[in-house]
This record gives sequence, C-alpha cells and structure tokens, in this order.
Amino acid sequence: MSGKTSYNVLFLCTGNSARSILAEAYLNSASGGQFLAFSAGSHPKGAVHPLTLETLRQAGLSLAGLVQNLGRI
Repeated sequence: MSGKTSYNVLFLCTGNSARSILAEAYLNSASGGQFLAFSAGSHPKGAVHPLTLETLRQAGLSLAGLVQNLGRI
C-alpha cells in the first residue's frame, strides 16, 4: 500500500449524458490518483451525448472506464 489517501467523488446530474461524464473524466485525469470519480444521473438517458464523447477525445481525456458498468461507452 502506498500510504496515499484517495477519495471517491460522485458527480450527479439529471441525464448522466454530458456534465457528470465530463467532470468524471477530467477529475480522474487531473487528480493524479488522489480522487476516483464516478458519474450518475437521477434520470439517466441511457447513452452519452455524442458531443460529450467528441469533446473528451479532443481534450485528450481517456474514455476508458467511463460508465463502463452500464455499457454506454
């Protein structure tokens, strides 16, 4: 064990198709492992908005692991 503390963070929005996905990807990328971010929606759309995916790709942020448990990416 590294002795380094990490914190889980949940970003919640209505549809879980854009804002919370962007926040999850950014925090996971920028935190250096200090935070483990997740996203969820109170009324999930069932798919990530295509512009969200394109924005993440253009920003060079990984799509790996994003809402993987729901099979949407």
